[in-house]
Amino acid sequence: MFDELAQYRQKLGLPAAGSETDKSTVAKLEIVSQSFFGINSSSNPNPRQITLRVNPISKTHAKADAFQQAADANIAEEKAVLIVDRELCAACGLRGGVNSMAWQLGIEELTIITPAGSKTITIKPPKRRR
Repeated sequence: MFDELAQYRQKLGLPAAGSETDKSTVAKLEIVSQSFFGINSSSNPNPRQITLRVNPISKTHAKADAFQQAADANIAEEKAVLIVDRELCAACGLRGGVNSMAWQLGIEELTIITPAGSKTITIKPPKRRR
């Protein structure tokens, strides 16, 4: 499952995930039989504009890159899988960045797979600050 992420890292000339020199995160969003690989903006050789509404921290992360590619391709589906080669940070996980991006793509159920394991979450409308 993480082999594809490792191959993507190698293709980009990045060190192995979790190694001493690793400063990047790679994510893969599987939705409607398509895969979108994302990388954090500081390591991305092809940075893209993130137009999804998401907190400023998550906007620079690999998950946003992957979700934005799906949005740009007009992909929407009820179920998807997100594979990430490190744990979700607080902005993406606890603070709802991934939930918010998934909601914008019409995803209702998202399975998140990280090195610590997998969990399936039910996507809820994001909370907005007033």
